[in-house]
Amino acid sequence: MSAHQHKRLAQNHRWQTEVLPCLIRPYMSMLRQTDNLRNEAGMLDKACTCLNNPRLLEISIVRFTKLQKLVLSVCACRTAAVQLVEQGLFPCAPVHPTLAVDIHVLDFVTWLFLRIAPNNTAWADSINEFLSSQGYQLQGQDPLRRRFGNALQWYNSLQDLTANFVDQVLSIARNYEEGGSEVSDAEVKTVEIAKGKEARESSEDDDSDVDSGSDQPAKKQLRIDSDQEMNHLSRPSEYLRGRCPLCFGGPSQSAQDFNAIVCIDACFTQKHNKRSHKDPPRQHPRTVFLPESDVKRWEEIVASLRPPKTVPKTAAGGEAREDGYELSLKVPNSVLDACEASFTAADGSREKASTQFFDSTALMAMLCRHDRVLWLVNMTSPGERQHYALALIDQLFKNLPSGFTVGLLYDISCSIHRSCVKWGFLDAYLSRLTFAISVFHAYGYGWACQCVYHPRKCDGFGLSDGEGCERFWHSISKLIAYLRICGHHTRLYTLDSQVQYADRLSLLGIGNWLARKWRNTQTRRLEADTQVISSAKQDRYLREQWKSQLSSQTRPLPISALEDVLSDINSEDYQVAEVEGKLPDLRGKLAQVQAKLIRQEQLLGVVGQQQYRHLATSPFMALRMNAHALKVRLRNRLTSRKFERDRIERSFRRQHFSECFVDRKVRTQTEDAVKRRDPGIQALARQYNILCHKMEELVRLKRAPRNAIAPQPIPLKELFDLDVDDVIWQDVGLDASGDIENPPAWLTDEDVKSGIKGILLRDRCDEELRRLKHECIALYHWLSEEWQVVNACIEAATNLDLVYQLQERRRCLIKLGVTWRNALQGIPQLYNVSDWGLSASELSEAEQDLDEEKLEAVEETEEYIEMEDEFSDFDEDDLDIGLVERIDALEDGELSYGEEDLDDVDNLL
Repeated sequence: MSAHQHKRLAQNHRWQTEVLPCLIRPYMSMLRQTDNLRNEAGMLDKACTCLNNPRLLEISIVRFTKLQKLVLSVCACRTAAVQLVEQGLFPCAPVHPTLAVDIHVLDFVTWLFLRIAPNNTAWADSINEFLSSQGYQLQGQDPLRRRFGNALQWYNSLQDLTANFVDQVLSIARNYEEGGSEVSDAEVKTVEIAKGKEARESSEDDDSDVDSGSDQPAKKQLRIDSDQEMNHLSRPSEYLRGRCPLCFGGPSQSAQDFNAIVCIDACFTQKHNKRSHKDPPRQHPRTVFLPESDVKRWEEIVASLRPPKTVPKTAAGGEAREDGYELSLKVPNSVLDACEASFTAADGSREKASTQFFDSTALMAMLCRHDRVLWLVNMTSPGERQHYALALIDQLFKNLPSGFTVGLLYDISCSIHRSCVKWGFLDAYLSRLTFAISVFHAYGYGWACQCVYHPRKCDGFGLSDGEGCERFWHSISKLIAYLRICGHHTRLYTLDSQVQYADRLSLLGIGNWLARKWRNTQTRRLEADTQVISSAKQDRYLREQWKSQLSSQTRPLPISALEDVLSDINSEDYQVAEVEGKLPDLRGKLAQVQAKLIRQEQLLGVVGQQQYRHLATSPFMALRMNAHALKVRLRNRLTSRKFERDRIERSFRRQHFSECFVDRKVRTQTEDAVKRRDPGIQALARQYNILCHKMEELVRLKRAPRNAIAPQPIPLKELFDLDVDDVIWQDVGLDASGDIENPPAWLTDEDVKSGIKGILLRDRCDEELRRLKHECIALYHWLSEEWQVVNACIEAATNLDLVYQLQERRRCLIKLGVTWRNALQGIPQLYNVSDWGLSASELSEAEQDLDEEKLEAVEETEEYIEMEDEFSDFDEDDLDIGLVERIDALEDGELSYGEEDLDDVDNLL
């Protein structure tokens, strides 16, 4: 390790263990005296007289419009950092700073860097040039960038530590049996000491992570093991209640619906370049990242429970059996195998990011249905391995009470559900966990899989789409370039800060979200009800027909599907081993059946054999086989086209001036490929429709086999939609399933088909309306509880600085109450002022004071909220997925940095 690295580590250790814990109180005092930076901080009015190694420091002060010189007398009891913070300044070094920055400047830059990618170099150069034009000059070749970057980094840490300090004080009060107990200065000091201890422990271990999923109050008796917490929780943990008040802040949901709905997804554009060493450890006090130890533990669990891929299933103790259902699963194994082949995400061994160039290959997130991040995982494998998702699910249930049910939306839910059932993962939670696939990615799955796992076909999911992760990836896409080259711990800290910022925005807009969802759901329910009424069928009859259709269309596929696994070069070794174990028995059975058919054909007699040969050479049967092959080919082409178009959508709204050469080249090639495919796909569809019309004519002329039905043509207008109910997924009339004496109504009656679609959508709308009502109740409960806790702390606390911070929290709660009330008061079903905890007079008073500020805040959140609207209709032309694949040139080392630059890469931007 170089001398420079030793110096950085020592400085980092001193900041976290000695300086920052001692700055919390001076910083809170300064905020109170300046009314949260609304006023200028006063100059020092007291000097130290201890004469304990006094020293004079000459410090340059950077303000918005000028440079100043300040001579400071420091000693052991009056450090430079404390004195500067008391004056509204922040030092660039922990002990003997040569430069300090006005906290107003740092606060402004902090808010700016939450909206754009952090760029210390551009900001420092701009300030330097601006001050130079005013006649001010800083000495040195690089006089501002490094020192300004240090001041900004540790000022942000002080902000977060202070906010977390107030959180822990509130947590102490919240966990007392009586909320009015006194919050004494001794307990405040206990929190500070605990915070300093945590900082020291964090700095000792480079890879240590705080378990963000457990409550972290200062009192030791409250810091319990996660397994004990799981057994003793009567409601979701304090961590989860803080992450999303709507999902976890109120009473339990009704038994007929899930208690919460979450989604999981991975983003492989959020990589981090591999470096010879990591930057000094630094962790956000409110981190949402899962500890690396938890992820590693689940990796070991998966490796121990799942047999090696080279070992056949029979060797693992299983018996070869005919293709069917895996234990409690409702989809045949052959269908699940086909789904895994459709998505590269289901194939964890397929490399999406090279570990040769990246030490962090991706991010995986778990969000609630309100697009609020619950946890993040830093991925280090080249593919999307299942143990990351399993670790997230396990962490969720550890923070939930027993009996709490969860609906999970995931791109490859069928695959991970199969693994859980097959290998015993998450056995303790499977009875409370229901899997479904996210709406936007449903097109990559077969119809049988969609019937079971599509959230519009699955009970309990309402109108949740599972695309919250995609919207989150879009919101942080501006950070891709910065996070690719900054330090490892800086990357994690920046992401945590972005999550906290997104939380503030979404919490303020929750009332508008609920009102908008209520109106949209009411509209869609009316449309669905009209569709059911138009079918002229009873609800019970339609539900019976849907149950019959589900049973028929999720039957196991024939032996050829298993042979396809053997011929597919992308098949996993363990899948090949399983198929090799099954096929000998199945081929033996097939040979027996074929021999039986030959004997039966010989028993038909002359007339019977003539009729059989006539049927085998029937024009209708030839058309049916050709149409079936054509539709399979068309479906595959449409799916491939959808994947390619997805890449264009991701780059469509990207600003062209920030698009690198590789991005433009990939986008251009993809656009050309899609344009080439579209005419061919349309030609296939027209050819398929011609065959359908010919078969329909043969049926009408009674030149088709008895009971045969013609397949439905594909409307060209909906060819590229790939909606779950489109004709492209239906194989009715293309196989022998409909060639029966009395075909079911769901197969032949258009009114029944329309009624089934309508009643399923109506059921989802009813679920959504029930959930929205419950979420409003949860919102009232959470606000009422927070209001009581904050007021109790204000009444009990004696420290004026702490009281000021608590009053600021109280002011934020009033602002939330006013904003939510105005958003919901137009909907009587959702609005009930008696449950708010805040009196009507308090809300009205606050509304007058905060009217202008409230309007500005609501406008500020509209851009974030409108992203959710773009997904509500599931129109791919309106979607902005935001998985922007920027700076791919870095992957191949097209941009390189010297070792000296990498040592200080945290300040490079």
